[in-house]
Amino acid sequence: MEVGETVFEHFAFTVKVASKMIISSVFFLIHGLSGGLLGMPERYNLCAMAESLCDANDDRIQRQEENNNNEKDDPS
Repeated sequence: MEVGETVFEHFAFTVKVASKMIISSVFFLIHGLSGGLLGMPERYNLCAMAESLCDANDDRIQRQEENNNNEKDDPS
């Protein structure tokens, strides 16, 4: 799937998403090991992570559509 970004831009996007998921996973493990005594930070809870991943996916779909439209406008 072409989204019109360089290899470096793609890598940076991947690192950003993966980093947030790793941090969230650590908080989930700590929360689970504590028997739920230690709360989850709101920005890393399950709903926030799902929303963050959906937003990242929506942004990529939008960039892909823009890239496809630009290619149609420029036949060269």
